[in-house]
Amino acid sequence: MQPKEETIRKIIDIEWPMFRDVNGDGPKASCQNDRQTFEGMRRGQYEAWDEKTCESYLRDLEDAVRQGRSLPTEKYIHMMRSTAPGDYEQLKRLLPPSDPRAVELADKITDKIIAQTVVLHESYPRVSGAGRPLYTWQDGPGVTSVETYQRGELYTYSAATLEALWEHLLALEAKGESLAEKILAGSVAYYGYASLEEAENGQK
Repeated sequence: MQPKEETIRKIIDIEWPMFRDVNGDGPKASCQNDRQTFEGMRRGQYEAWDEKTCESYLRDLEDAVRQGRSLPTEKYIHMMRSTAPGDYEQLKRLLPPSDPRAVELADKITDKIIAQTVVLHESYPRVSGAGRPLYTWQDGPGVTSVETYQRGELYTYSAATLEALWEHLLALEAKGESLAEKILAGSVAYYGYASLEEAENGQK
């Protein structure tokens, strides 16, 4: 098994051009021209994962490259099922066949992450509440909830990666730790905050 840092670097090196190519030759969102922020946010997630999950997701990405697939594009298509149903119906043919076990795991992980995010909203309302609404029912034109975004991404993972992530999430819970909190802490660290408490106070 290679060092986790090397795995994360390889993940981001594969993800970035995929993310850049979302929407093909159409107009780019500003975030698609900002690798530094992209890397900071993605790194915050992967540093909260264990090595097994990172290694499995790297294999997912390498498989996707060999198959000519773009996981970020597939993620946004999955999200459209709620945010833009008409577009979803036109684009869903581009998605690979779903694996029932993967769908089951993705839904279970999403439910756990949302429950943990509710706690974050209570503990760190300025930091955690500064972005997306929480629930899919709150989706709308130009508005994508944490639940829809999370589920859309997880639906692009293999069953093996989701199994590893589920085991990691449960192991953290057994120690009284929250995966969602670890990811948020990693994200605010990108902006120079040493802790969520410092970030919360910095938002005043």
